[in-house]
Amino acid sequence: MTYETYGPYIVVLMLLTFIGLFIWVLSPKRTEGFNEAANLPFADENNGLNPDGDIKHD
Repeated sequence: MTYETYGPYIVVLMLLTFIGLFIWVLSPKRTEGFNEAANLPFADENNGLNPDGDIKHD
């Protein structure tokens, strides 16, 4: 089989994948997770570290 055989199917598959990802990103269920991820740069920088700067080992 060659590209000429599967070419149109690959384009449709890519389009469906793009539309699926677009819907997933804009889903209202994902809003909380994305808002949390958006605030990660502002999180406490010492989170997970001891006062002397070493990583905590539980």
